[in-house]
Amino acid sequence: MGVEPCRVRYRVQTARQPGAVAVVQLEGAGIAHVLTELTGRPDWPVGLLRLVDFAGVDTGLTGRVAEHAAQLMPHGGLRVVQRIEAWLVARGVEPAPGGNPWAAYPEAETALEAAVLSATARAASPAAIDRLARQPALWARARAGGAAPDADPAVQAVLNRLVDPPAVVVVGRPNVGKSTLLNRLTGRAAALVSDVPGTTRDWVGALVELPPAGGDPLRDAVAVRWLDTPGLRAADEGAGDIEGRAIAAAQRLIAGADVLIAMRAPDVDWPDARVLPREPDLWVVNKCDLDSAGETGGGGLAISARDDVGLDRLTQAVLDRLGVLAVPDDALWDVSGGRGSA
Repeated sequence: MGVEPCRVRYRVQTARQPGAVAVVQLEGAGIAHVLTELTGRPDWPVGLLRLVDFAGVDTGLTGRVAEHAAQLMPHGGLRVVQRIEAWLVARGVEPAPGGNPWAAYPEAETALEAAVLSATARAASPAAIDRLARQPALWARARAGGAAPDADPAVQAVLNRLVDPPAVVVVGRPNVGKSTLLNRLTGRAAALVSDVPGTTRDWVGALVELPPAGGDPLRDAVAVRWLDTPGLRAADEGAGDIEGRAIAAAQRLIAGADVLIAMRAPDVDWPDARVLPREPDLWVVNKCDLDSAGETGGGGLAISARDDVGLDRLTQAVLDRLGVLAVPDDALWDVSGGRGSA
């Protein structure tokens, strides 16, 4: 049956990762027609919430939240969302452009509230949620003080790391345990592990949640993009053509890292300074379980990724470098892009 082109658009409001429930929002003058075709149920007044079948794809809740906005709430599996998106696109419903949180969240009372809802949907870190929820009240209190409230740009840059995950890049010579560390942090085989130098020929990574010391992992963890680069060595140390190109590509990641970790092992030296485009932020000595002679000094933080030794200290050191835990709870966070006082 289809819908009139460009009359209805959709946007996925939840993060593109598995979850209990996903939210897909429909926007436009023809949403009642789309809802009827998708669910087989007629009559969709504003404020109505129903448990429906989504065209045989899944079962979930659907509600019309405004005259030209409705929300589909299926299970949060990635494949479920993809199939619902495919159903919509096949019937002329196009992805909605970004840039206007108030259009995405018509139920919001202010531009700031809409921006908070948008940031909450995108936030990768559990630590962002409570902070974002407090922002409307904090801005209202700041406005009540008389002077125009102002958000410190440096603080904004730090807080924004809770929405868009910062990059933590680990560099080191081959076979110092970078891949083992990544696998330990993710709890799965995200990277190849081998005793053969050069096994990691391209960078690999994962979204890793780092809980602070004494914090609740479900509420206080900070998500980072943890990137494991190829084993770095100078070109004259035997890197082949393929590995050499991978190492060259890794330079861009290293230069743009929010936190750069240099790693060595008791029997392997630090990465050659000639192959690093910047100074590391943290120095880590892995495989301390093999260091019977106690030679893991030299200023490095001693850990054993294999035996889960010292990883809590490493996690805290990374969080300290990112600075997200040092920002006061009552700091203003202008998620509306300069319109926080709206």
